[in-house]
Amino acid sequence: MGNRVRRLGLAAATGACLLAGAAAAQMAPQAATQGPLRLVPQPIPSPAPSPAVEQPPAPPVPVPPQPSPAATVVRPGQPAANPASIPQPAASADPAQIHPPTPRPQPTDGVAAVRAFYDALGQADAARANTYVIPEKRGSGAYDIASMNRFYGNMSVPVRLLAAEPIGRNAVRVRYHYVYVNGRSCDGAAEVALAERDGLALIERIRALNDC
Repeated sequence: MGNRVRRLGLAAATGACLLAGAAAAQMAPQAATQGPLRLVPQPIPSPAPSPAVEQPPAPPVPVPPQPSPAATVVRPGQPAANPASIPQPAASADPAQIHPPTPRPQPTDGVAAVRAFYDALGQADAARANTYVIPEKRGSGAYDIASMNRFYGNMSVPVRLLAAEPIGRNAVRVRYHYVYVNGRSCDGAAEVALAERDGLALIERIRALNDC
């Protein structure tokens, strides 16, 4: 009795399987006519980032101290250097010192000596004018350098020699003109006595022939 029941159950199960296969076969052509199959890509999960590994900070590189440009190294037994001095502006030089006047040779004839004397007066250069005077009278009396510079330096029209003519062996007659700073004009004349010193003709005395 039990074996029969088992055979019946097995037969029923086999029949159910056959019916299911036939139903699937019928539905397969219908599903194929409905349209093409679509393949939907599945997202690939990205791998989880690995935890970052912290690196220890690099140790600082020691920098040797640099010497200061203005520092001065003083070794034992060596005297300390003096600090640099502050440059001072150069003093302006006197033009007379840069280009000193060139001394002129004294003439050997009387007329040339007299002309050179009045030429120096026209430039208010009493020191040069004195070089044409005998040594014993230079820089004194009427030939005082400061007085001559003051007088002949106050001319609105400097002294100008108009004529110089020899009168004898040791004398020269001159005519000159100048205008003083106050407007007083002078057309003067004088006789110049000469003396010889070491082969040079020098002025010994001047005698005015009018008021100036």
